[in-house]
Amino acid sequence: MAKLKKREIVILAIAALFVLYAVYVYLIADRQKGKKVKPDQETVKVEAVVSGITGELNKSKISDFDHYVIQRTQTDWDKNPFLKRELYRAWLAKDSKGKDGVAAVPIIYSGYIETGKNRLAVLNGIEYRVGEALQEEGFVLKKIMPSKVVIFDKRIGSNLEIPLQE
Repeated sequence: MAKLKKREIVILAIAALFVLYAVYVYLIADRQKGKKVKPDQETVKVEAVVSGITGELNKSKISDFDHYVIQRTQTDWDKNPFLKRELYRAWLAKDSKGKDGVAAVPIIYSGYIETGKNRLAVLNGIEYRVGEALQEEGFVLKKIMPSKVVIFDKRIGSNLEIPLQE
């Protein structure tokens, strides 16, 4: 056999250690593991486990309020807050009737933004400046205040004051 270098001897020694460890794990250590269950011994009774689980489930029954919330979420919503703008406007036009058979356009003032000299009002989800015509026909934004807006109605020729809705 040829003379082995130091590096080869180290590699062979490590390989021999791994082989010895594998022999120990598979042959010797398996016999010395914890106690094994014998088939003739009685195991944990299934009835005790089932009764314990049933008791825990009975403790966590839902309350009347939770039951009400679950029932309420399953019903159809009259006013869905997640509707798109176009669907919301169509619903408002269908839902509200004005005088003389003309549909009244409800305008919701829901936001006020002031940056320096610029003031913006959020009406029906759209930002407007003073003097701009609203998307609803016949309305022009006249004045913006933090608590209300003044809108001119061209059809009637009068001013409408709409308070901020939070």
